[in-house]
Amino acid sequence: MHARTTTAAALAVLALTLTACSSSDDSEPAAAPSNSASAPASPAAADAGNYETAQDIADALKAAGLTVSQPQEQKDASYITEVGGTPYSLTITDGDGPAAGEAGINLFPNPEALKGWIPLSKQFGGIAVTNDAWAVSLPTRGEAARADSERLAPKVAKALDGTVQQ
Repeated sequence: MHARTTTAAALAVLALTLTACSSSDDSEPAAAPSNSASAPASPAAADAGNYETAQDIADALKAAGLTVSQPQEQKDASYITEVGGTPYSLTITDGDGPAAGEAGINLFPNPEALKGWIPLSKQFGGIAVTNDAWAVSLPTRGEAARADSERLAPKVAKALDGTVQQ
């Protein structure tokens, strides 16, 4: 009984996390590209897709020509925080228009924690790009957001040397 309760609670928390990362908030347009030309902390790490911080990931996306807002750490309890990781929210676009919703960068403490998250994300219809111990979760609430994320996911994967999960 306890295992079912724990599993149900974990799924509920994940659903809330995915909902938060997938919400469509048209009131906040995507941030303009930053004027600072910052690069990932370690070019060798970036080449392998091994980013240490959410800012490293955001900087790599900017370097690939995408428009990315400043990552904001999310303090609410979620699957990611329960396994010792850190979630961030941001917007990602490849044009001048507003983002279709809020995306997320999830930094996991180890590859095993990420591997546990991927099937849960897929179960809830998530679209993400992953590699090693991080995931970029793209918005999926609504047809427009899902279509935009399906189009954007390969660009994010190429920029980060990641794998599209959906």
